[in-house]
Amino acid sequence: MKSKFLVLGVVLSCFLSLSACGQETKTKTIDSSKYPAEMFNESSIVSYMNNLEDQNFEAWYADGITPDNFEEKLYVALAMKFRTETSNGMERTVLDGVDEDFYNAIKSGYTSWYKALDEIGYTSDATLADELYISDVNYYINDDEQLVIDATLQGTKHSALFQVYMNNETMATDVGITVNKSSAEKLENAGLNTLLGMGMAFAVLIIISLIISLFPIFIGGNKKKKVNDKELAKEAMDNTISQIEEKEDLVGDAELVAVIAAAIAAYEGSASTDGFQVRSIRKVNKNWKR
Repeated sequence: MKSKFLVLGVVLSCFLSLSACGQETKTKTIDSSKYPAEMFNESSIVSYMNNLEDQNFEAWYADGITPDNFEEKLYVALAMKFRTETSNGMERTVLDGVDEDFYNAIKSGYTSWYKALDEIGYTSDATLADELYISDVNYYINDDEQLVIDATLQGTKHSALFQVYMNNETMATDVGITVNKSSAEKLENAGLNTLLGMGMAFAVLIIISLIISLFPIFIGGNKKKKVNDKELAKEAMDNTISQIEEKEDLVGDAELVAVIAAAIAAYEGSASTDGFQVRSIRKVNKNWKR
């Protein structure tokens, strides 16, 4: 018994040590990374998250921007980078490149935020700006040396995880919103998804079985019905009786006797004629089955 407790203690110690190591390598401080601490500090990160939610997402929503018209309205402003050049004393704006990664990250984030609004909850469009707000901003450097910002987006019904991945040029590379639901809501959604999946599976199986049941109609409709051994034996007996009726000398025909014996054996399901012997043959009326 003591040895079992010792083994259990060693296993638990290993699990705890692995958990501690994993927690230690999960996050790093800003000072130990490639991100300049003077640019990426708590104040600037909190300000960035508030501006992204208030000045961008909420403002775009108020302007009627949806995931469907996002590219039409905001592609030039978000994806294209411009710079100012001076030539002959005149300043002009020229295209300096296109940042598709930043555009896709912001579009994905806004789409996620837009679709989660009803679950997060707000009273009306007029009160949206007051009822949605950012709280509990945390940040860390992940194992890929990328800055990850986790903030809580509060609403009237639920809160949500507002997560942003950012490069060292203060440009977002990925943005997402995940609504925080209760255990009961998660179980309800899981149950509905399970029922929906099972219902679809059964529906497909029923359709497949119906299709298979129609195959004989379209493929095997013209095939003749298979004749079993009993029917073959009966037909042989009928042919033999017809031959008997056509003979004048029935008793002296040894060949006919052999045929009759074989037909009777086939009809009775016997492998040979050893179980009986034909002693006499006489002609009867056609209704011989009686």
